[in-house]
Amino acid sequence: MPQAKFAPAQPGGTIAVIGDLHSAWELEDLGYFNRSDYELILVTGDLGRSRSQDGRRVARSLTHLLPEVLVMPGNNDVEEYPHIRAELTYRRARADLLADTFEEESAPPVSEHARLCGYSLHPVALNGFLVTIIAGRPFSMGGPQLTFPEALERLYQVRSLAESSERLRALVDAVTTPHVVFVAHNGPTGLGAESEDIWGRDFDPRAGDWGDPDLRDAVEHARARGLRVLAVVAGHMHWSLHDQPERMRRWQLQDQDTLYINAARVPRVFEHEGKTVRQHIRLQLSAAGASAEECLIPDGSNED
Repeated sequence: MPQAKFAPAQPGGTIAVIGDLHSAWELEDLGYFNRSDYELILVTGDLGRSRSQDGRRVARSLTHLLPEVLVMPGNNDVEEYPHIRAELTYRRARADLLADTFEEESAPPVSEHARLCGYSLHPVALNGFLVTIIAGRPFSMGGPQLTFPEALERLYQVRSLAESSERLRALVDAVTTPHVVFVAHNGPTGLGAESEDIWGRDFDPRAGDWGDPDLRDAVEHARARGLRVLAVVAGHMHWSLHDQPERMRRWQLQDQDTLYINAARVPRVFEHEGKTVRQHIRLQLSAAGASAEECLIPDGSNED
């Protein structure tokens, strides 16, 4: 009797995407992700709240994650950026200080893999699947204006949206893998102009497309080069609409073989069916494409 033939499994990987944190990150999260099967975690920014000092606490905790972590700075991270960068960049030299956040007996080892991203390339191998993460413009607030131009000029020598587009195009030109994923704080233009759309403007009754034009330009340039853009991952525009919080925007969208994900469910820790849950997005990648699902992890699920 002839045996059935099965196509070999395609290599692929799984990424955790954590949207705008706004301080909602605790030891419970650290324990879960350190016990998970994720090889890479993407954080879309806004670690703390505006005018607070909580971003540095979150950044310090992220250095204790065991999977590789890429942190995209958001608009709420501008004021704390020097401190966040210090936590993520000089973590080895500050290992003794980092332990102050935790009880001595529960302090996990300091990771060497947590890093800031922005106008940068990050080739990764996820379970044998090669993909390049292209990190877009930090600090974005969406729309047709370059936000925080002084910080962008000082840190990245970018003075305009045109220069930002040029910088992102140069990154695309340097990619050496056939598959890419973009990560940014805010998503691209071109995906809808209604308030419920994935990056639609919800804080103005006129609505409108509030995506980033330079990110759209980079995505189109990648396609023109023949790269497969598997996914574009960002946040910023919260799922709950500004003036109607009971209404939720669309958080994922498939367009031209690219999966767009808005991970900004805020707050990410909330009550669901009588339990406190912690939210993130599970993104699966392979040569066949990308898929995403929302994960709600109940508090206490890390306990043996």
